[in-house]
Amino acid sequence: MENLPVIRLLFNHRYLLLLLLLTGAVFFKGVTPSFSSDDFVHLENNIHFKNLAEASEVFITPYGREYRPLVRLSLWLNHQMGDTALAYKLSNLLMHLLCVVLLYGIMLRLGVAKTTALIASSIFALHPIHTTSVHFILGRTDLVAAVFYLATLYCVAGWKQSPRLGQQLITLLWFVAALLSKELSITLPAMMLAILLLQRQSLAFMPMFRTALSLWPYALLALIYLFARIYQWKSMDAAVAVYTDFSPLNILTNYAEWAFALLYPFDLYVAREWQLLHTQLFVALTVIACLSILAIAAYIWRPTACRLVRSPLLWLGVIWILVTLVPMTGGNSHRWYLYLPSAGLSLIFATLWPATSGIRRTLLNLLLVIILLIYSGETLRQSFIWHEQSQINERLLSAAETHELRQHEVIAIANMPFCYQSAFLFTHSSFEEALRVRYGHSPRIEVLSYMNLDEQNSLVLSHSGNEISFGISPNAYRYFRLPNQQIFFAKPDIFTQGATTLRIDQLDTAGRITAYSLLLPEEYQTPVYYFNGERFIRLPASASE
Repeated sequence: MENLPVIRLLFNHRYLLLLLLLTGAVFFKGVTPSFSSDDFVHLENNIHFKNLAEASEVFITPYGREYRPLVRLSLWLNHQMGDTALAYKLSNLLMHLLCVVLLYGIMLRLGVAKTTALIASSIFALHPIHTTSVHFILGRTDLVAAVFYLATLYCVAGWKQSPRLGQQLITLLWFVAALLSKELSITLPAMMLAILLLQRQSLAFMPMFRTALSLWPYALLALIYLFARIYQWKSMDAAVAVYTDFSPLNILTNYAEWAFALLYPFDLYVAREWQLLHTQLFVALTVIACLSILAIAAYIWRPTACRLVRSPLLWLGVIWILVTLVPMTGGNSHRWYLYLPSAGLSLIFATLWPATSGIRRTLLNLLLVIILLIYSGETLRQSFIWHEQSQINERLLSAAETHELRQHEVIAIANMPFCYQSAFLFTHSSFEEALRVRYGHSPRIEVLSYMNLDEQNSLVLSHSGNEISFGISPNAYRYFRLPNQQIFFAKPDIFTQGATTLRIDQLDTAGRITAYSLLLPEEYQTPVYYFNGERFIRLPASASE
């Protein structure tokens, strides 16, 4: 009998359980045993703790420019479950499902009908923009932060008029946990205020002032946290420079690219390919698509436009997207920054769906079914990409050539595999850390160039004396990039990298490298390897020694 309330609760939300099962199914193919990319960097620094007491050091010692102790602690806890990435990736997937439940719960507490909340939550649950956050182990930074962020707002949405002390303490616990997960959590007081104002339905000055004043402990903690982080960053200007370009142009560019990534349901890599190679056609199609969307929206919501504009929930969704992205506006428009902001789309849809009826509701439902099918298919496709990435990663780390190259103290690698399509392989120095995590030691690695991989990677190689030339036919996924992450160039150029010189010989119409040459010094003693699309191969002695 004691279990009856639980059974009743599950039965009442049985369609949410079906959504969670569907979400788990489309993501599950990417739950693989292989680590990738910067995973190895963070693993190397977070799995050596022998017990929980040692692991608690993460709360005392910042990790480079970051202070995210709960993320680091979660990595250590997963390490206790096994040496493969399975526990890590399953944990990521479970956190994503928990975020779906919390978002659903927030909407219910804001007065959204159960069916509407379920449909709106499905947009967040299945959105393909989340595949990197779920399948890339370090994507859990956004997942852990989102769990505590949403848990905080779920509690706030249940405050009603005057929260009890117990409610305040639980909310404060989740709030502090969010701050200890990622910097974007400093926006929580603003979103807490927005939710309280929505519930109290008053924009009069004194009620707003009293509501804002009631959040003073949270605002104070956020300010203390912010000032502490700024003080920490003072000694590492170079490390934080890439995140502090708050010029209007950079902010507007980032928001425009984030808006496109949120609304475009297909492959972003292919979209970029079209944008570069067929600019006029891309612009024309974009304009046609935008006009079509506006025409459909005008038809569906014209009768209720005035009511929608006055809807607090609609503006909460807009504010949610804008505010949760503010801490990232000084950096690049990485798609994984959109994990928590994308929940704003669900809030917006939770406003729009109930505002339609009759034939307009039928049309909207048809569009929704099409969008969710596209989302599910694209998420499943990307999960298959991560599955293939895992096999490539394991093959590279286990190959006999890898064992041989580990015998050197220093090696140089050209065409270091950077990504397989949209899934990370090895970035920056992560191959070095990968070898140390796997085998306990690694040579020091000098990366001469990177290569993004596609299903087929036909590489042309030629060498004469100490000049080695590589060539490929670039596409949306397959291309060369320099160690500074540069992919596109205005013209062929020459770059010096330590003792070596990289000469770009030919570019395609999009400005990507189709042919480049490495010029090695006459007395270059460092063994040089290159990746041929399948495996690492050592260059003949005459070309590298």
